[in-house]
Amino acid sequence: LRENKMAASQQALTHAQKVTRLYRKALRNALDWCITRSVWRQEALEIRARFDANKDIKDIRRATILLEEGEKEYFRWIHPDPYIPPTAPDGLAWERNMAPPAHALEMTPDEIQWYEDVCKHGAK
Repeated sequence: LRENKMAASQQALTHAQKVTRLYRKALRNALDWCITRSVWRQEALEIRARFDANKDIKDIRRATILLEEGEKEYFRWIHPDPYIPPTAPDGLAWERNMAPPAHALEMTPDEIQWYEDVCKHGAK
């Protein structure tokens, strides 16, 4: 299902856009696998070197084949439990400690009367 949605949305993209998206997904996926930022940085440099090695290919058929191989490799190495920031949708703290809706904070007529009485006469 996930691959079908991605395939449908990528049909209108240029080759350069597809390569850029694959590069960014590869970097995010590497971040899911690496424990520390320094390890990830080394992995990111290796990913960049692999993309740079093929950036001057002019034959669109060869470039398309390389892109398809890259996408297959990405899906083969995709992390089974990717990192999701806590406050992002599906994160551990998603919708935790949300502010109450505005209508919940409105005072009822009885509360308004009580508040006015307290302000005029002080608390009893």
